[in-house]
Amino acid sequence: MDNKNIVIKLTKHAKIKIKERNISLNIIEKIISNPEMIENDKIDESLVHFIGKVDGRYLRIIGRRDSKNSFLVISSFFDRRIKKINN
Repeated sequence: MDNKNIVIKLTKHAKIKIKERNISLNIIEKIISNPEMIENDKIDESLVHFIGKVDGRYLRIIGRRDSKNSFLVISSFFDRRIKKINN
């Protein structure tokens, strides 16, 4: 998936959660276009997790490809379970 020129869409849930968690859309776009790590969802194979470091914490963005040029963000949160990413 080429993430550099992708349109980012947000579900209603994602809009609420990123506002509650004070996560900017700009940060979400940066992590999706250049993640430190990508994981497939363990339950739903259509979902992907993009993970990137923001101010010393790891932000997890969960979503799915909505169309050829768009990605639908379902949720995003700072994942305390991740201590370090080994690339």
